[in-house]
Amino acid sequence: MRSSLTRKITLSMVALAVGGIVLAAVLINLALTFNFTRYLGKVQEEQNRLILDTLAELYSRSTSWQAVRLSTMYVGSTTGTQIKVYDLRGRLIVDSLTGMMGMHGGRWQRQEQRGNAAAYPLYVQGEQVGMVEIVHLGRQGLWSAEALLFRRTVLTSAIVTGLAAIVAAACFGSKLARRLTGRLTVLAAAAEKWGQGRFSSRVVVSGDDELAVLGETMNRMASRLEAQSDLRKKLTSDISHELRTPLSTIQSYLEAFRDGVLPPDEKHLAAVLEESGRLGSLITDLQRLADAEYSRRAAHFELLPLHSFLAAETERYRPLLERKDISLVLELPHEEVTVQADRGLLGQVLANLLMNAAKYTPAGGRVTISLTAAGGEAVIAVADTGSGIAPEHLPHIFERFYRADPSRARATGGSGIGLAIVRELTEAMHGRVTVESTPGKGSCFRLYLPL
Repeated sequence: MRSSLTRKITLSMVALAVGGIVLAAVLINLALTFNFTRYLGKVQEEQNRLILDTLAELYSRSTSWQAVRLSTMYVGSTTGTQIKVYDLRGRLIVDSLTGMMGMHGGRWQRQEQRGNAAAYPLYVQGEQVGMVEIVHLGRQGLWSAEALLFRRTVLTSAIVTGLAAIVAAACFGSKLARRLTGRLTVLAAAAEKWGQGRFSSRVVVSGDDELAVLGETMNRMASRLEAQSDLRKKLTSDISHELRTPLSTIQSYLEAFRDGVLPPDEKHLAAVLEESGRLGSLITDLQRLADAEYSRRAAHFELLPLHSFLAAETERYRPLLERKDISLVLELPHEEVTVQADRGLLGQVLANLLMNAAKYTPAGGRVTISLTAAGGEAVIAVADTGSGIAPEHLPHIFERFYRADPSRARATGGSGIGLAIVRELTEAMHGRVTVESTPGKGSCFRLYLPL
């Protein structure tokens, strides 16, 4: 794959260079031909006018056409032109080419290449006395041998330069492709390791371009995958522990009943029943977590007025908290706050937060539900005056099966699923949840829902 990508990039660079050079050569040739042709036409026109002025002056000084013939042959021989002079009746008076003598005359008579013919009226003292036709010899149109050589030299130089540019483009493209594919190979090798479950591997990509950004993004992804892998292992360990404890207790009691070590009386059967109830509670919590994940995908949004909703929920749970001698207070703003949310999911979130607050708030304490709106979000806060949470536990408090109580006692720590459900359901409604806590003073959970 690497060699293929390298070859493709190199060929692309070469093709781009060839295309650019060919296009530049065509445009240069067109521009050179056009401008140089215009320049040569202007020069030839000036030469023709000079010849015409010379012939007019010679005619004005001559007493016969014979003298003009000799002068015309001399001018044509020295300027490399064929000059034909006609009188007003159209009769040919002189053709400089047929009368050329000497070294110059022989060379021009043998010349096969001829330029374009140009005809001019011949005026002497303001009166037309004839017509002059001028043809430049040894030219292709306007192009003389020197001009053709110049153009050929320019084009040859352009071709040589283009070939050098193509070679340079091939070398540069090959080097660039090897460098690029080398960095891609590093990324591919890291992805292969992650595919094998080795999430501790990281990518080292130098530079500050898009590949470096991709490397950083892949490293962040690997960190999240590693964290998820560790969380999955911890989840498996926690579930195993939670299931093993009640099952071991039940098994011990049953073996004791079978061996006659303990009598199956009401006291011992109550202990077995308590452990089986604990096991059923754990299974129920796991089912709730699964339901929360499903609800995240199947939330049904509606316009929900939070004043009436929170008032109803407060009255629903007030008797439960009062039985524990905990006061429940609701604080609402004067203006109604309405959000797009799922009524059932939001009710589950509040239930979990209130149950959590009731569990850790002592008798005589207080739980406060408040509502505010700021920054395009509705903020529902559930604050208690309970035992609080230590700072080292706050970053993990919403993880599954995480409990701040190191004793792992279900009587105080629960299953560690309730707050994970809170986060799942809140995010299902496109919101977020945060927590602030001071040990010994209480905790405050805030739900942020978009307005």
